[in-house]
Amino acid sequence: MREVAVAALGAGVLAAGYAVLVERTQVQLDRFTVVVDKPGLPPEGVTILHLSDFHFGSGGRVQARKIARLQRLLAGERYDLLALTGDLIHDMAGFPAALSLIECLQPRLGAFSCPGNHDYSEYSAWGVFGHTWRESSGARRLRLADLAGAARKLWDFGRKVLWNELVRLPVAFNDVPAMHAELRARGVEPLVNRAIHLQGDGVDLWLAGVDDLTEGHPDVAVALANVPVGAPLLLLAHNPDIWLDPRVERADLVLSGHTHGGQIRLPLLGAAHTQGTHLTRQRPAGWFRRGATRMFVSRGLGESIPLRFRVPPQATLIRVVSRDQAADDG
Repeated sequence: MREVAVAALGAGVLAAGYAVLVERTQVQLDRFTVVVDKPGLPPEGVTILHLSDFHFGSGGRVQARKIARLQRLLAGERYDLLALTGDLIHDMAGFPAALSLIECLQPRLGAFSCPGNHDYSEYSAWGVFGHTWRESSGARRLRLADLAGAARKLWDFGRKVLWNELVRLPVAFNDVPAMHAELRARGVEPLVNRAIHLQGDGVDLWLAGVDDLTEGHPDVAVALANVPVGAPLLLLAHNPDIWLDPRVERADLVLSGHTHGGQIRLPLLGAAHTQGTHLTRQRPAGWFRRGATRMFVSRGLGESIPLRFRVPPQATLIRVVSRDQAADDG
């Protein structure tokens, strides 16, 4: 019996080490093709590099190895558009690393982004125990009443994770306009409840983006107000719950992130947590379809907590082609 317990403990330690140090660096580059039954695409189609949820922090070897692997995977790849669907940072200390990576990416036609909740806010683990982010940095003594309140907060946190509900902890707020200015300086156009018309080189399509569902003020109607009905349309939205808005059906392709694919995938249960979205534990990422509209939810590159198990980080190249071109490709 003792030998079994020791073996189980050893296996647990190895699994934890793998989840913290290994799988987080094992970025996969996946390729997909989407058929759009509309004019506005060149004969060869349009290829989109979709990246989401960097969650970069102050650094460390795991983050450096992850970035280096992604750069190796993308070396020599050609893509027309770069789509960034939020959570570039885990905290502001990671913004220089996010900008440095973006500077290395070379889309042919343009780069676009929408904000995620972590771009707006820095979440504090102390929030589980009822502290604000300012209090957590001070030398505050806990009284019995504090401990009782902390226990209630911890119970509420565990209940929300168990029932896959949205968990929000106290935060510090980031300077999002300044972040967007830095992105523009590097050729990335933030799309926050607005759309742009992309024309040239045989391309005639619209790109739109909405604000974050948790920390921002998303407005699909405003974002699509200037998009002609029937025009080919790509929509960027960090949180896949935007899928619940029937107006997204105007888009041919919706790109999202936020869930990280659950980060931890358990036998039978599936994802440990999907960040409180409408997606199920069994399908926390991947492809979804409603009518002619497709949505892709990326597993993302980073993590809310520093581990992944059976949910490797993901970068994606999506080729969007016309129906005629798809038939020619056979």
